Amino acid sequence: MATTGDYIISGGQAGKSRLNVLASVLENSTRNLLLANGLKEGSAFLDVGCGGGNVATMAAEIVGKQGYITALDFDESLIALNRQDAAAQGIGNLKYHAISAYDVANQNEFDVVYARFLLSHLQRPAEVLLNMVRAAKPGGRIVVEDVQFSGHFCYPANAAFERYLQLYSALATTRGQNPEIGPALFGMLKQTGITAVGFDVIQPAFSSGAGKQMAYITMDRIKKAVISQGLATEDEVAQILSQLAAFTADEQSIISLPRIFRVWGVKA
Repeated sequence: MATTGDYIISGGQAGKSRLNVLASVLENSTRNLLLANGLKEGSAFLDVGCGGGNVATMAAEIVGKQGYITALDFDESLIALNRQDAAAQGIGNLKYHAISAYDVANQNEFDVVYARFLLSHLQRPAEVLLNMVRAAKPGGRIVVEDVQFSGHFCYPANAAFERYLQLYSALATTRGQNPEIGPALFGMLKQTGITAVGFDVIQPAFSSGAGKQMAYITMDRIKKAVISQGLATEDEVAQILSQLAAFTADEQSIISLPRIFRVWGVKA
């Protein structure tokens, strides 16, 4: 997330709405992951690439008044919206900053440093991972969630869904990003020198509800970039969206999120 030009999914209010849906689907799994990695009352927590601010808000509730949250994102419009939300909810232990993940300069400050679905959008993810390690206190935890995008599945087979996966991956690749980064994260964390590196893999799938909508919503949010990059015509994108909408509405169909690798370790 070095610049807005790198990021392939539209931001602002539309982007925040999409992130809110995704956060609602993953809230319990991410909460349990953070609790298992030492987030507790009084903790200092850094959320790098905070997006819609959902995890930061959750963490603010966990750490309480004795702890504090710092949340960063390059998207100034998202940060402004997040600040409005925090003020409306009366959250006083959470500070948002509009800053690139490449420019994080904190050192030895946080008990838990976290990023979700950030590194797959970066051209230099290892650089950001080192920034995250530096920001953690000795003995602090680094926690990352990210995707293996090709790990999506649906049932039954659907041509529009497969075309969406192809277009997303092609678009990310043209921007120098790695939508398949998930399986590499375990080794990447080990290479930073942190200890007790572990991982697991989750993959939510849905026959109804908000989670089932994510493929359609994401395709809608990348359509401008897909068309401007010449990966598909406006007519083809409209057809894909129409067919995805019908497939999503089918009560017999199943649609998954991407395969999600969750990796963690301890700063020596």
